Amino acid sequence: MALIDFRCDNCGEKFEEIVKLSNRESIKCPKCGSNEVKQVFEGRCNTGGSAKGGGSCSSGSCGGCSGCH
Repeated sequence: MALIDFRCDNCGEKFEEIVKLSNRESIKCPKCGSNEVKQVFEGRCNTGGSAKGGGSCSSGSCGGCSGCH
């Protein structure tokens, strides 16, 4: 299971869902109900902190996120 950020192509709503990686295609927008949602990458760095990106990344080894140095 993973916490994944999504954006609805229909209404523009941004939201997070905890999903099995194999079920990403079945996500629907909580605002409009559309299944036209795409996974987005917010540039978070989660190296041991909270699921919201509270970890630290002073080494730059967090997989290429751009906002944590």
